[in-house]
Amino acid sequence: MDISSALMTNLVPLPRRLLAPLVLACLLCVGSALAGEDYRHIVRSGETLIGIGADMLQNPGDWTRVKRLNNVADEHRLRPGSVLRIPVALMRLEPVAARITAIKGDVRAGGTPVAVGNTIGSGSQLSTGEQSFATIELVDGSRLVLQPSSRLKVEELARYRNTDALETRLRLDSGRIESIVTKTAAPRPKFTVTTPTATIGVRGTEFRVGADDTSASSRTEVTEGTVGVTGDKGKAAAVPAGFGVVAEAGGKISGPVALLPPPELGGLPKLQDRTIVRFGFPPVAGAGKYRVQVGSDAEMRHVLAESLSFGPEAKFADLPDGDYTLRVRGVDARSLEGRDADFAFKLKARPEPPFAVSPVGGIKLRGESAELSWAASTEAARYRVQLANDAKFANLIADIDRVDGTVVMPARRLPPGEYYWRARSIRTDGDAGPWGDPQRFTLKPLPADPEPPKIGDQQLAFAWSAEPGQTFLFQFARDAGFVDLVTEQRLDQASTTIARPDGGTYFMRVRATDADGFVGPFTSPQKIDVPIPPPPWWLLLMLLPAVL
Repeated sequence: MDISSALMTNLVPLPRRLLAPLVLACLLCVGSALAGEDYRHIVRSGETLIGIGADMLQNPGDWTRVKRLNNVADEHRLRPGSVLRIPVALMRLEPVAARITAIKGDVRAGGTPVAVGNTIGSGSQLSTGEQSFATIELVDGSRLVLQPSSRLKVEELARYRNTDALETRLRLDSGRIESIVTKTAAPRPKFTVTTPTATIGVRGTEFRVGADDTSASSRTEVTEGTVGVTGDKGKAAAVPAGFGVVAEAGGKISGPVALLPPPELGGLPKLQDRTIVRFGFPPVAGAGKYRVQVGSDAEMRHVLAESLSFGPEAKFADLPDGDYTLRVRGVDARSLEGRDADFAFKLKARPEPPFAVSPVGGIKLRGESAELSWAASTEAARYRVQLANDAKFANLIADIDRVDGTVVMPARRLPPGEYYWRARSIRTDGDAGPWGDPQRFTLKPLPADPEPPKIGDQQLAFAWSAEPGQTFLFQFARDAGFVDLVTEQRLDQASTTIARPDGGTYFMRVRATDADGFVGPFTSPQKIDVPIPPPPWWLLLMLLPAVL
């Protein structure tokens, strides 16, 4: 445990107003000893001070200073396993390279697009476009993720010769970085990030830095370890884990502010089955916004997308099927971003379900069954269709596993009632996509044929069965196509009378409209033979003389 970490541990019971000043004093004490700090070198068999000077020091002749510092009697005889103190200021730095291990979107070095596997070193200038990320891994395993719309310069990337100690200095002009720095026992900060308003020095920690060139301020948030932040006027602040600070132009640095707690993501669905991934989560008190990221690995080395939303929700599109990590944190009024909450989920949205064509939208049908149809999916070799009388499909009426076309009648006869159906696409290799949204429809019985008309001397009377609230369209015609209409009536009751027509063959039908506006089909046409009435008696008397 380093000095600042030990101090933080011992100071936990103290009031918060005393915590930051004491940690700051610790860091300042460490900083004041930089000129005299030493690297502790374990002597290997056969080493001499002269050889160490040639291998490790900027000026090989400075081995004499190392000799005096360690009270070495014979520079040619060193005891293997003994420890030599070597002033860091005398040691030789040699350049090393960092490697780009992940890229999403437009990432450039000096204006040239970079690719995974490319290396960068001192003097490299990186930039990212919108929705673009770059993960950079250093030779000691430390890594940083450069966020969208960021500009970063690698001012120095070096290693003390023949040691594992690195010296890393970065300058973030705008944007954000998220860093995980490998812990070290070295007595001084070896990893620094400079922004236009602050310098952040760390010895092994997890932290985030954001530089806002529009407001001339920067923000540092620490999630593990301790960070020292120094303003552009020399003012310093110690930032322990779980706290953040804002550094403004002119050297003003806020006191450490507690980061917002992580959001609660335990209730989110672990399976997403639509191409647009949607998440809603409980709000975090004090959060005005939420930063949400999606990565392809649990450690978020490969960040694929992010959003900054004003509500506790997020949605992402264009993600391929696979396993992902969702990372969410709240953002407070000072734009300090809180602690992360991670959630693993699976996306299985393809092959996409077909679009339902008919019946849809709760439509009413009259008939003894229903024909289901959908649009053809380009990814589908066949389909699976289910019909149920409940929206959860717990009570299946039909489950047709292989449908090669886009139309199916799942049952020849169905009783009147409410039904639900859905379909899913299946690839040639049997890979089945998610079910489409359930489609509801109501099946009503076919309208009963009207009763035979009552033929009177002067009128025809018609009646038919009906449901409460229905209205009707009645047609009476001389042809089965109902082109030559004798009469057409709109009625509020299930009966009517018309004047008796001339003798001959006629056709009639009725169409009902339910109280909710649903228009049913016409009944099947009924043929009616109206007899020719006998001649009147007086006409028969007139015909008698002619007969006699």
